Order: sequence, then C-alpha cells, then structure tokens
Amino acid sequence: MKTFSIIKLTNLSPIHIGMGREVTDNSAHTLHSDTLSAALAAIRVQTKGAERIKEFINSFSISSAFPFWEGQLFLPKPQGRLHVKVEEKEESEIRKVLKGVQYIESSLWNKLIKGEVLCVKPNQIHRNLLLAESSNSLHPIISRSQVNERVSVSREDGRDAEPFFFEWDFYHSKAGLYILTDAKEELFEELYDLFTILGEQGIGTDRNIGGGKFEVEKGGTIELGETNENSNGQLLLSLFIPTEEELPKINLKSSHYSILLRGGFMAGSYNERLRHLHKKNIYMFNVGSFFKTEDHLQGKVVDLQPNWNSDEIHPVYRSGLPLSVPVKMINYE
Repeated sequence: MKTFSIIKLTNLSPIHIGMGREVTDNSAHTLHSDTLSAALAAIRVQTKGAERIKEFINSFSISSAFPFWEGQLFLPKPQGRLHVKVEEKEESEIRKVLKGVQYIESSLWNKLIKGEVLCVKPNQIHRNLLLAESSNSLHPIISRSQVNERVSVSREDGRDAEPFFFEWDFYHSKAGLYILTDAKEELFEELYDLFTILGEQGIGTDRNIGGGKFEVEKGGTIELGETNENSNGQLLLSLFIPTEEELPKINLKSSHYSILLRGGFMAGSYNERLRHLHKKNIYMFNVGSFFKTEDHLQGKVVDLQPNWNSDEIHPVYRSGLPLSVPVKMINYE
C-alpha cells in the first residue's frame, strides 16, 4: 500500500474550468493534476522567482482534484469493467447503471482494487457516485452546474454587445475537492502554502470576479492500494506522460486506459502580454487508467512553450509525473 497526504479545498466559490476560449457554455468540471501543478509553479515564480522552477516541478507528484462530502473521500472509477454486483439487477442493467458512475467512496474503492467483488444495494448508486452506505439519508449532492447568460461588450465603437452562455459549478457547503500528494515534510508544507495563495487568487476562468477561490485544510493521510508483492499493475490518480524508455514496458495491449488532449492558453503566465498565446498540445493518459506492469511508473515533465519570436517568452512546463497505486485487478476484461 501507499500512503498519501491530503490537501482539502473547502468553501469553494463558483468555478469554471475552461475547455477553450470559444467554449464557455460547458465547464470541464475536473481540475487535473497538470493544471494544479502548473498553477503552483506559477505562484512559486511570483513569490520566489523562476530559478530552479523545473527542479521544483520534478520534485513531487499530485493527483487530480477529487470530490469529498464531509468525512467521505471519493476516488475515480477504474477504467474497464467493474466487478460490482447490484442487488435485484441483471448483469445488463448493472453495466448501464455503472456506466454513469465517476467516483467511488474510498473504502469501497480500496476493496475493488484489491481484487474483491463488491455487492451493493441500488440506492448506493446516486448520481455519479458509488456510496459506501445505503442509508436513504445519505445521498450527497456534491455540486450542481448552472448555465447563465452573459453579455460580451466590444471595446470597438459601433459593435453590438454579444450574448453568450457560461457554466458555473457550485459546491455544497459540506463538500469540496481534495488532492493527494507524495510530498513529505518541508516540501509538503511548501505545497500547502502555495495552495493557500492559490485559493486566495482563484483557479479557473473569471478569477477577477471571484471565481475559483477556496480555503485550504490539511486532511491527514490515507493508505491506498495493494502491496507490491500482490499487485498486478498500476492505477493512475493523476495524468501521466510516459518516457520513451518506459512506453514499451507498460503493456498497453493488456492495459485499460483513456487519453486526454491537453493544451490551452498560457493563462497562468506571470507576463500578461503572453497570456493570449496557445501552448503546444500533448496527449496524456487519464486518471483511472490501469497499466498491467510490474515496473514503477516514472513519467516526465514537458515544455509546451509555443513558437513565438519574443525575448519575453519563457518555458511552459507541464507535469506528466504519475501518482499511481499498486492494484490487483481480477479477470480484467
């Protein structure tokens, strides 16, 4: 098993995670690990300067942000078929129901990735969550989305204002997001301080009107996964860019994974004149991906600096360092 430290993001203001400048009527809903580590690196540049920033990014791994409800933590559904039985439902019905599940309560998740078959009641599946308890009083609604109509006013004389739609995610006061990290001692304290500043500045779109702000709490530690001796693979809790050397070793034919195209604008740059530039794109393996390998996943940090003829341009580092746990998936199809 692996032990991770927890950082909780609480009292979240409405947040919009951009999917591209032209797309505002949908939010991406998920704060991924590469976005978070890049935001922390940008704040570190603001507070300590750009010296040794790549060394800093290479010094830790963090997960993507996952939801919590009061004391319950939820983890991403593993890719592939889930070995879950639902009372009073046929196999075909179960597959349809489980298709909508995105997150699994941590105690159930830990059983599932140790090779156990879960037997649950129908009311443990609520919206996109698989709950640990079947009590009717425990049906959390962690967040709600709301699309508002707004107006863009042109700075050019004679041009009409243009309406557009904008989606916000609103989090319940008892809920929020949390991040797992392998950072220890002084490095963990530094990450915690950087997250505190990030919460004050906000993350996502429209930070200037209060979007994406939060408070930070230390959530203790959590043990996840199987022992290395009993595991038959690694499961991602972050995005992941393999090195060229390890790509043949992760056995993609026997693995179950999805990939994401990552890119976007240099919105986190300390230089406002560069924030309109589009970073280079790169594909990453998504959270929940399972790799049937006995090797430790290494990953790498990449520079997505755009081709721009200016002395002001600077590296745009994106972390593909994995946060993964050893798992034992049975009869993985």
